[in-house]
Parts: sequence; C-alpha cells; structure tokens
Amino acid sequence: MIKVLIIGAGAAGEMVANEIRSHRYFAKKWEIIGFLDDHPSKRECAGIPIIAQIDAAPEVIRAQSVDRVIIAIPSAARNVIERILSVLSGLSVQIQIVPGIFDIIEGNVRISQIRDIQPVDLLGREEVGLEAERLIPAFEGKTVLVTGAGGSIGSEIFRELLKLPVKNAIAFGRGENSIFELISSLKPGERFSYVIGDVRDTVKLRREFTRWKPDIVIHAAAHKHVPLMEEHPDEAVRNNIIGTYNTARMALECGAQRFLMISTDKAVYPSSFMGATKRIAELLTLSMNSPSRPVRFSVVRFGNVLASRGSVVPLFLKQIESGGPVTVTDPEMTRYFMSIPEAARLVLKSIAVSDPGIFVLEMGTALRILDLARKMISLSGYDETVIPIVFTGLRKGEKLNEELSYKFEEPRPTEFDKLRMLTDGEPVYSADQIESMIAEFSDAAASFSKEKIRETLKKYLPEFGSL
Repeated sequence: MIKVLIIGAGAAGEMVANEIRSHRYFAKKWEIIGFLDDHPSKRECAGIPIIAQIDAAPEVIRAQSVDRVIIAIPSAARNVIERILSVLSGLSVQIQIVPGIFDIIEGNVRISQIRDIQPVDLLGREEVGLEAERLIPAFEGKTVLVTGAGGSIGSEIFRELLKLPVKNAIAFGRGENSIFELISSLKPGERFSYVIGDVRDTVKLRREFTRWKPDIVIHAAAHKHVPLMEEHPDEAVRNNIIGTYNTARMALECGAQRFLMISTDKAVYPSSFMGATKRIAELLTLSMNSPSRPVRFSVVRFGNVLASRGSVVPLFLKQIESGGPVTVTDPEMTRYFMSIPEAARLVLKSIAVSDPGIFVLEMGTALRILDLARKMISLSGYDETVIPIVFTGLRKGEKLNEELSYKFEEPRPTEFDKLRMLTDGEPVYSADQIESMIAEFSDAAASFSKEKIRETLKKYLPEFGSL
C-alpha cells in the first residue's frame, strides 16, 4: 500500500480524500494515514483524523513511513507553499499538489488533476481561471485569427479558445515546425485551420484576411528575446513594429471587430530594443482606434510567462538536469510571473471587455529570480552544494526590475477579477503620423545601423534607455 498524507483539511482536502476512497484503483492501492492542518479546533476531515500541525510533517512522515504527500490548499499564498516545501525539504517523499481553486470550481478535484509540484505553484497568488461561461457572448459564432500561433503562448490561446463556441480558429504562424506541433496536438477539424505566413508580408496577410474575414484578431507574433534583439534590432523593428502595423491594418481593412496585441512589461520605460519596439507597437495599435471605426484595438501586457520559450524556467530545468551550475543574472533581480494557461486566459478575457485600452493582470508580488532558482533546485531534490548558483551580471538591454505600467497609467478594475485596465493618457498618432513613422522605421531597419535605429526609437520614445 502507498501511504498518503494530506496537508490541508479544508474543502479541497476533503474532496481529495473522498476521490481516493471512491476510486476503483486508488482505494485498493492508497492508504490515507491522516491530515495535517494548522486549524486549532479541527479534529477530523472526511472521517479521517487530523494527526498534527503542518510543522510536524517530518516526524509524522518518518514515524508512519509515508510515501506520498498531497498539498490540498488551492488558495494558499506563495509564503504558505514555500513554508510547506521548506518543512518537507530533505525528506524522501513524493510531493504533489491539487489544482487551483478555479479548477475545483469548474471541474472538481480528480485524481488525474493532482500533480507534482511545479514552479507555477510559487506564483504567490491564485491562478486566473477561464470562466468560459462569461466569455461566450464575446466569442460565440466568431472567426478568430491568431498570429504567432505556433509559439508557447499562441498555442495555449488555441487550447483555451477551442473551449469556447467559436465558429473558426485560424492559426497563422511563420515557423512550420511549431505549426506542425500545434496541428499534431489539436488535430485540425471543422473549427480549426492553419496558415503558414509572415506578418511582414502584406500580400500574404491580405490574402488570408480576405479569405477568412476574421471577427477577432489576436496578434501574438513578435521577437521577444532581449539579448538577441540587442544584436539584431533591425529584426525587432521589422517584426514588432512593422509586422504589428501590417496586421492591425489588415484587421481594419477586412472588417474585424476586435484586435488585441500581446505586449510585455519590457515595453514600460524600455531599456532594450525589444522593449522599445513593443512600446511603439502598443502606441500604433491604440492609435488605430477611432469613433468612426467599428474595430476596437487593445493591448495586453504580460509579465514573464513561466515555461514559455526563452523564459528562465526551462533554462533552469536544463541546467539542473545537466548537473549545474544554475546561472542567475543578479541576486536582486525580480520579475512578475504568470503561467502559460493564465496568459492565454488573460488574452481572452481582455477581448471580452467592451472598452479598448491596455490590460494587465494583477500580478501580486514580484519574484526574486534567485529565490525561484533555489526553489527549483529544491523541487528537483538537490541543494546548492550539489547544484551551485552562479551570478553572471546583467546582459545588454536587461533591467534589474520590471514594471507593469508607466507612472501616468493608473489601473482600474474590469468586470473580471484581477484583470485591470490602465487609464487613458497614452500618446495618440494621426493616420499621417503613423504612415510617416512606418516609413522612418522601415528606412532605419533597412540601414542595419544600430545607431540609426536607436535614434529613430528615441525620437518617438524619449524615455528609451534613459533610466
């Protein structure tokens, strides 16, 4: 028998216990030896005794020869999870966790949902759920086109999108291998089609937008890797600025109702070419709004997305698997983090808000990258004597800390919990100014001169690189 200890004697813990006892397989293979909970007056849960408080876990695990610990506190803050993991550190026991509260509300807790601890569990806040029922009016019967659909975020948008009653979902992407992986995982059918194409190619864009006539356009295509764009800023300009303008213009020409551009916290007081080009793309997108136009143009800003391509999490995992060291830029570097599913849900909820603007998630407290590295080493069953941490220093274009908004941008609530819309105050360009800007950036990119590109960006973003 596998001896199981459940931490958390609340509703989720009770669901876990009942699911184990009622399951045909696990009822025979798993034995729940008890609960741990800090509530002083509780004595039992689901008819099973609460045998100690959480800090007594090591003694209970050793005395009872526990094989598996299930953490069943779905709304726990990061410090609570960190405390539990610290208590369990060094014990030869498998640690698992129940999903977030939204997953419980939307689907109940099942054995199949209980999983190993992951970095997302250290976010320090409850993940944002999809709330599909509330999104139906915005998506029912709509054709949705997503650029950059083969990327980690674009592909997750599709997984969430197909939970909604859309008429068609069109995956537009440049990387054939990424689109092939998406096809393999989702199996195109009546509601799912794909296009290999580049947002810098206006002829291709016009053909596909005319063909599909999307009601909603989600623009996720972008170059996002800061150090690479520092070396090739011409590519950042072509993809992030000109590609965004091309896609927004096609959405306007083809009668779309919604256009949402995915941006980044690196666009706030940008210190890198990537961040600066994304900020220009934000401003171009918002400037497309007009009372005389039926399409609504909006922006959503992300913090860092856990486990997405280019994020620190896959890098840390690879370094740990290789025996270390784990490389951290600076001991004081912090970042805001969200999970990939959370990022996709934020996109879909932003589209459902009636007013255009810039949307951000209430991200909680920024995580120190050093703390994340240490926790990932610990979750992998090691410590820093086995997997050392090495500090490498800031790379070109990097900032020690990121911000989610400019000082003049005040977040205000929307109809969705934790989704905030920033107040007006963004610079707005006329159609003639936009055309002039695109011509200037095209010339700057064609020069391949970092200095000319920097000068052009600073012309429109005086704050670029000044902090």
